[in-house]
This record gives sequence, C-alpha cells and structure tokens, in this order.
Amino acid sequence: MRLPQKQFTTESKRHQETHKFYLGFLWASVTLWLAICVSSVGQAQQLHFRDVTAQAGIRFTHNNGAFGKKWLPETMGPGCAFIDYDNDGYPDIILINGTDFSGHAHAGATTLKLYHNSGNGTFTDATRKAGLTVPMFGLGVAVGDYDNDGFDDLFVTALGQSHLYHNNGNGTFSEVTKSAGMWGPSEFSTGAAWVDYDRDGKLDLVVANYVQWTEGGDLYCTIDGAHKSYCTPESYKGTSVRLWHNLGGGKFEDATQKAGMGDPTSKSLGIAILDYNADGWPDILIANDTQPNKLYLNKKDGTFEERGVAAGIGFSEDGIARAGMGADAADYDRSGHASIIISNFANQMVSLYHNEGNGLFVDEAQQSEVGRATLVTLGFGCFFFDYDNDGWQDIFVADGHIEDQGELCGASTSVPESRRRQIYRGHGADGEHLRRAESGAGRRLRRYR
Repeated sequence: MRLPQKQFTTESKRHQETHKFYLGFLWASVTLWLAICVSSVGQAQQLHFRDVTAQAGIRFTHNNGAFGKKWLPETMGPGCAFIDYDNDGYPDIILINGTDFSGHAHAGATTLKLYHNSGNGTFTDATRKAGLTVPMFGLGVAVGDYDNDGFDDLFVTALGQSHLYHNNGNGTFSEVTKSAGMWGPSEFSTGAAWVDYDRDGKLDLVVANYVQWTEGGDLYCTIDGAHKSYCTPESYKGTSVRLWHNLGGGKFEDATQKAGMGDPTSKSLGIAILDYNADGWPDILIANDTQPNKLYLNKKDGTFEERGVAAGIGFSEDGIARAGMGADAADYDRSGHASIIISNFANQMVSLYHNEGNGLFVDEAQQSEVGRATLVTLGFGCFFFDYDNDGWQDIFVADGHIEDQGELCGASTSVPESRRRQIYRGHGADGEHLRRAESGAGRRLRRYR
C-alpha cells in the first residue's frame, strides 16, 4: 500500500511502491490495461487504456466456490498485487484465488497465480516453480519485506487460515505461518497491510476480518420471497481486526488487544495506512461494511486510539454506517494532509473525506463529480494513483454487484459499460480537484466478468 506523506518503513522506495493492496471484487477474470499516450498540437495530453491481458500471457479465472447455495464468501472477489519477487527490476503479478467448498467440487483444483515478468511485455506462470500451488479460499494479499533481507514476502488472507510466505531469494517461497507464530486463527480475513506502527524498523501486519461465518451457520435470506439471496453482513456478528507485531527473527505476536484494536463489532474489508495528523507516526483506517469506519490514531507507545466518529469518517453526513469496501489515502489536493477515499454500496456513493488538517475530515463527495457519478454504482475496490503523471492524484474505482438481479437490491444493472470502471482525473488548478475522465481513460475502461 502506498504510504502518503511519510515513509514509515525501512525499506527501499522500490519496495514501498509495491505495497498496494486491493480487493478486486467480482472480477471473474483479470484484465491488464496498458496506458497509451495520445497528444496533438494545441491539445492537452490524453491517455487511453488498452486491454493487453491475453497478449501479455495472463490467463486467470477466479473461482469463488459458488455452487448454487449463495454462501456469503462467494460475494468476495480476488485480491491482487504487483511484486518484484526476484529483484530483477520488473514488477511481477500475483493473483489470489478461491477454491471449491468441501463436498461441492465443480471447478477442479484452483490456486493463486504468480506471473513472472519476462521484461518484454509478457508474463509467464511461475506459480509451481515458486512453490505457491497451495489450495485455499484466498481473498487478499499484502506484499512486504518483513525480515529486511531485501526480498518482498507475501501474506495471503483467506477464509479459514491465512498464510505467510517467506521469499527465499531464489525465485521460490516457503510457507512460514506456523514458525512465525501466526497459525491458529480461523477467520474470514479480507484486507491486509504491512506497517511499521512502532517504528522499530520491522514491518508489522494488520489484517481485516469480515464477519463470523461458517458453512454450518450460513443464514437464509431472500429478496423476492421465493429464492435465496446473499445475506447482508447485518445478518452476521462482527469480528475484530487482527494486529501482528513483528518481534524480529521471523516471529510475530498477536498485539490486537494490547494495542487497543480489539473491537468485535467491526465488519472490515478495506485498509489504508496514513499519517492523518502529520505527527510522523502511521495511523490505520479500516473500512467497515454496515458498521462505522474506524480510524486508529497511533499513540506512539504501541497502542492506538479509535477516532473514526470523532474525526468525521465513521458515518455518512446523514449518520448512516455505509457499506465500506475499498479504501485508500493520499494528499489529492496538495494540502500537506492525507485525505481518504472509501467505496460503498449502490445509492451510497463513494466517500471522499477531505483532511481539514485539524483532526477532522469533511466528505466532499456530494459536492464533487466523484459523488454524483458513483451514486448508482456499487464500488468494490478503489485507489489513488497519478495515471497521467501530472503530479496530481487521480482515482480509480472498480464497480460490480453481488446479485445477478441488481435492481432488486437497489442498484441498477443497466449502468453503461463506461461506468463499470471509473477514473477521476485530479486537476488542482480549479476549484474542483477531481473530475471524471470523460474524454480520456474513463470511456475506454470496460468491465469483464
């Protein structure tokens, strides 16, 4: 995850730039987009994106385990990340995958995929060679060099037991979950992020957990009174995030309670790391689904104070706990303070919390094109990035839905293809910092399922 404002780890800039974690929900296949610069005399530079997935050699289909019973985990899509795992200077790609539920096989053996960058615009499947063909119901991934050996490692979140993989430095990985002290928790883990929260030079790990769900405890919900639908998270009990403190020597301890982050009401999906009060210590944002978002202020003594509601990011402006999913933070208006974006369910619009610099945030979405354009869409993943290299942060939002009959859930399935993935271009020179890229990349992005 990109760290705005401050550099909180001891890693190289190259490693820090790989710390982007996103949950790409409801993308049954993966697409790779190539940015192409188009310019003409007297006109501003424009960028268009072209799908080069097949050309690049990436062939991946996500298995969400669905077999007709509409179990809640099926609504989750695969996480993905860039990682230069062999330090050859070319970013490789890891794509997380689910698996069939026990007793309901239909897709066959599926595992995550690691694609090695060949350096010529193509990728080769290096999963087996790297030792990563491990079946699991994977959901997300975080990339970070937790032992400071110069090679990025992997933490894969999952339904059940999550997994820590150590990069051996020779193109292979070894699972070290047990030896690292992380074995045991069986949770519905979603997002994750590496962060050196105590600034001791070693990366710690924060893991988002969704709800308390089991196969035997799956609930029956219906939209039309005749057919089962996916239950909302309101039907299930929440659960705490988990904070792993890096002890060094490849060992971690569960510091969740000690750090003050043990809140069992959370139903967490997205995580962002930011220094929202500019004190040089990393704070933690947790995007919650139908529960107030959490903002953990770093107290500089190994503990955190939850300030989400007090800071103005817990609820919408009308006091509703929205269905927070994707989350990121960046100084999009160059104010010197990290602001926040959270993608939400349909009819809730994206949250764009501007950092006022006094410990408070104000949601600017309703007054901006970002809010107006995302009102009828359901945003799963989102992140800041400078797609046109003009020095201003832009926004990408991945949309989707959990039901085939989206209208029954209050969302339109007739959203134009150009709105299924949305880019908002940061301007900065005018009063409205973020505008939808109508004539550029925005109309060129399409959704593939």
